[in-house]
Amino acid sequence: MGIQRLVMFGSQHHRNIIHLKLKQKMKQKMSATAAAAWLLRHACNYATFLGFIWFGIKSNHNHDGSLVAQNRYCYKWFCLLSRLLISGYFAYRSLALISVTSNPHMIVLLWIRLVGFLTCTGVIMLMQFWYGQRIVRIVNDFLRLFRRVRALPGCQLMQFGGRRELGLLIFKTMCLLYELACEFPMLFNELDVSYILTVLCDMYITINAMMIGHACFVGFLSVGALYAQVNHYVRHELRRQLRGLEQPNGQCASRRELKAAGYRLDECLAIYNEIQRVSSSFQELIELPLSLILLFLFLSMTLVSYFVMLNRFRDYSIMMLVVKLFMDLVLLTLAIHGASSSSRVIKRLSLENCYVTERNDWHVRLEIFLNRLNFFEFRVNPLGLFEISNELILVFLSGLVTYLTYILQYGIQSNQIALNMNSNHI
Repeated sequence: MGIQRLVMFGSQHHRNIIHLKLKQKMKQKMSATAAAAWLLRHACNYATFLGFIWFGIKSNHNHDGSLVAQNRYCYKWFCLLSRLLISGYFAYRSLALISVTSNPHMIVLLWIRLVGFLTCTGVIMLMQFWYGQRIVRIVNDFLRLFRRVRALPGCQLMQFGGRRELGLLIFKTMCLLYELACEFPMLFNELDVSYILTVLCDMYITINAMMIGHACFVGFLSVGALYAQVNHYVRHELRRQLRGLEQPNGQCASRRELKAAGYRLDECLAIYNEIQRVSSSFQELIELPLSLILLFLFLSMTLVSYFVMLNRFRDYSIMMLVVKLFMDLVLLTLAIHGASSSSRVIKRLSLENCYVTERNDWHVRLEIFLNRLNFFEFRVNPLGLFEISNELILVFLSGLVTYLTYILQYGIQSNQIALNMNSNHI
């Protein structure tokens, strides 16, 4: 009896330890998802202040108090008109600067910067004017999906993702802060109204152009967070409930339990289908802006790296700009990779091995769903040119290192030839 009591006490103590660890882990996850939602909320307020987001996200007090996106037409037209005026003044000042610049490399950089920023500004205006209602509808679809996921048992406290999403949002916040920090001190270089107005317009156009990449990052991060939350529920909660229907004595589960399990399975499959539909609509909408911002990031990194080489790594502000541009590219790629890998996890959940009923209706439905996943696999191919993945960063880095190595060797050989010519002349 004493040995049995010790064994029972040890097993109970072990279960208590496991329960405490799970509870502590859940608390950490809740704090991470709350912090991620807080960062995302303030980032949306920041984008609204800049005029990139013209719609408002407010609680629906008439129904259940859930968040909905609502058009604000007056603020939308204010954003369009102010952006048009600021971009016109920015183009005028940029052309004036190009006309007095003598360095050919700097002229090329200024032209690429002017064309790139004006193109991004035109895309933002087009999205707000022509696709405004469609964007609001997609935002509401995302909000509705998060509400459906939170309605699942055990997911009521989830807000936005977990520790991975929080880490990516923290790095993105650092990039946003650097965008302000790198140009804000320029306001105090001269106490001239024209100069201050030029710097403010430059900051507005620059930050808004980069907002396209930030919006794509948030969209793909939301897709990955939705997939990850539903996968976590299916892996831990739904599979445990379905396997709990298997009776040890061979008897069938009650009709009520079978109906509840079938409803949960149908709800999960419906959420997976809805995530796939919303993500496809989002990809179709931002395909052109995503291609433009990637092209702009690649060109900017290449040209700025070239100027770093010309300055012999003495200008730390330009070096930090290269790091910031690279961080934007890496964060966008990681968000896309996370969404893609989370969508592939569904195929490895082995739901078909769980027992619900002897009828094959749900097996057929699940098989059709998995076949659809194989056919409509989540991939991001801007304009069908290439697939965005972690390998893309390695390919670009290898090409950039090769280019900079060639430039460095060319500069060293040019200096040696110049020194030899001077010595021969002497």
